[in-house]
Amino acid sequence: MNQARSPFAQAVLERNFPDDQISSTGVRAIVDTPVMEMVASIAKEWNMPISKKYSTNLEVDKDEILLADLIICAEEAHCAAITALGYTGALISYEKILEDKDFIPQDPDGFSPENMRRELGKVAALTLRAVLDHKKITNRHPVLAVIPHGISDLEMALTHAQFERKLRGAVLIDADLRAPLHQELLELGIQKIEFDVSHAFSSNPVMPNENEALSHSHQIDDPERFFLDPLWRDFIASYSNQGPVVLLTAPRHSRMRRLPDSYLSSLQADEFSVISS
Repeated sequence: MNQARSPFAQAVLERNFPDDQISSTGVRAIVDTPVMEMVASIAKEWNMPISKKYSTNLEVDKDEILLADLIICAEEAHCAAITALGYTGALISYEKILEDKDFIPQDPDGFSPENMRRELGKVAALTLRAVLDHKKITNRHPVLAVIPHGISDLEMALTHAQFERKLRGAVLIDADLRAPLHQELLELGIQKIEFDVSHAFSSNPVMPNENEALSHSHQIDDPERFFLDPLWRDFIASYSNQGPVVLLTAPRHSRMRRLPDSYLSSLQADEFSVISS
């Protein structure tokens, strides 16, 4: 309906690829319907103001659609509607980007604000991943994301991440910006090297040894706006350019709510391990 996922995806790409021309449309949209207020509010919180205020549809946008280099569909069923218009360019749906079905965003209409944030986090991650793949922007060395399913899985996930880091000769990054694992790292005998996502990163970063890990210097209440900033991609790239990387993300479920963090922090990963006890 061009009221939630697609205008939000448009805002994500405008934030990350300002030199490209980005637009969105709806397969069954009623023209001039306002974008959902909660979607616009979340986008603003995450430092991505939505530029598209009212919906359009395939009929209105047909000429622009036929000229596009890449079209990303929220659902596989939408691809048929695009093809029926005569589009012959690159076409992909969220369902085809990653095999992990938990990544596939539902239409958040009617969701609570917290659940809407989670679904929009998935939208952002998959949309960025689609464009990075289309532009052939890849990691020089593999990046593994280790994802705790819930808070109770953190200890097991950290142990697994440390095992994978030693096995691969990788850098370990604590990517939980909301609640950095400072104490948990120390309990495993891992010393932390602090970083700050609000700063630019060197192309020749400090490389931790197997008894050290990168961890954010302080807690951040709204990490989504940092994960959606190109600086985060630069940060991960600065390490994957040097060697393999193991990212330990935030849990997908906290005690009180579902979180979008793990989807956003791991959007550049080549492999995923979801740890659940």
